[in-house]
Amino acid sequence: MISKKILFALLSIPAFFSLRAQDVGAATLVSQKRVTTANIGNSDITITYHSPSVQGRKIFGGIVPFDFVVDGKEYPWRAGANRRTTIEFSHDVEIEGKSLPAGSYGFVVLVSEKEWTMVFSSGKTWGSFNYDPDNDVLRITVPVESMPHQEWLSYSFTNPKNESVDVELRWETSGASFNVNTDAAGNKIETLVAKEEKTSNDYQSLAISTIQKDSANVDEALKWIDKSIEAEATFYNKMAKAQLLLLKGDKKNGNTLKKEALDSAAGFNVYYYGLRPILLYGDQKESLKILTKRTKDKPEEWQTYLALGEYYLKVGDQQKATENFKKSFELSSERWRNYARYLYLQNKLVLERTEN
Repeated sequence: MISKKILFALLSIPAFFSLRAQDVGAATLVSQKRVTTANIGNSDITITYHSPSVQGRKIFGGIVPFDFVVDGKEYPWRAGANRRTTIEFSHDVEIEGKSLPAGSYGFVVLVSEKEWTMVFSSGKTWGSFNYDPDNDVLRITVPVESMPHQEWLSYSFTNPKNESVDVELRWETSGASFNVNTDAAGNKIETLVAKEEKTSNDYQSLAISTIQKDSANVDEALKWIDKSIEAEATFYNKMAKAQLLLLKGDKKNGNTLKKEALDSAAGFNVYYYGLRPILLYGDQKESLKILTKRTKDKPEEWQTYLALGEYYLKVGDQQKATENFKKSFELSSERWRNYARYLYLQNKLVLERTEN
C-alpha cells in the first residue's frame, strides 16, 4: 500500500515543475500574480503582472543589468516575473503626451542607471529574451527616482485627476512613473454611440458629453437631448435642454422650459439642482435663490430644507444649517425620518458645542 508521503510527493511533482518553469532563476518559487486597475475619464487601465521579492539580492545593476545590449540586441526587463507584464487600455490614451491606441500591450523596460525606457509592444512572448523591437508600438523614456526600500515589485496609480493618472513602477529602492491622459467626453461618446439599445439616460449623457467635448456643438447636443426626452421625459433632460437652448441664445424657449421643469420637479430633483451652483461653480447667490424660492412655492417639501441645511453648512452658518435640518426633519416622510433626524441632531450638537 502506497504511503501518504509518497502519494503527496507524486501529486506535488506537476505543480513543482510548473512553478519552477514559471520562476526560472528566482530566489522564490512563486511570484504572486496581481491585477491592478484604474478608471480615468471613462477609460479603464488594467495592469497584469507577477510580483517578485528582493530576497536580499541586488536588483538594478544586479539581476536586472543596466544597459543590457549585446551585439546590438536589446534585452529588456519584463518588469515583473513569470511572464511579460501586460497593460490594457479600453480607450485611446496619451502616454507622456504620445498617442497610444486602445488595446492590450506587452510591457518591458530597458533599464539604465538614471533613466528607464518603457516599451509598449504588440508582442506578448513569455520572456524578454524573445523581445522583438519590430513589435514596438511606443517607447517613452522617464527618469529613475530613489525611493525607500520596497520588498515586492508593485504597480500603482498616483496623482489621479479627471482625465489623467500616473502609473508608478517600484521595486527595491528605485521607481519610475509615466503619465496616462485620456479624453473623458470623447470616450463616453464613443462607448454610448456603439451601444445598440440606448436608454433615456444614455441619450442625455451623449448630449452632455457632446457639449463638454466642444461647446460649439449645441445643435448636435440638442439632437441627443431630444432623443432622451422622446424616450422618457424627466426633470433632468428637460432642464438640460433648457440650458442648451439658453446656451444657443434662445432665451424665450429656454426659460419657458426651465420653468416647466422646475414646476414639475419633486423631492430630490430640486435638492440636487439647487445645490449644483454652489458645489460646482461656487455660486452661492444662485443656489440660495433657487432654494429660497422653492420654499415659498412648495413649503411642505422637506428635501428643500435639507438642501438649505447643506447650503448653510457650506457657507459656514451653523445656526441656519441646524434650523433648516430641523425643519426638514419635521416635514420628512416616514421613509426618510431617521435620516433627517440624524442630520438635525448631529448639527444641533455641533451648534451647542460651538455656543458653549
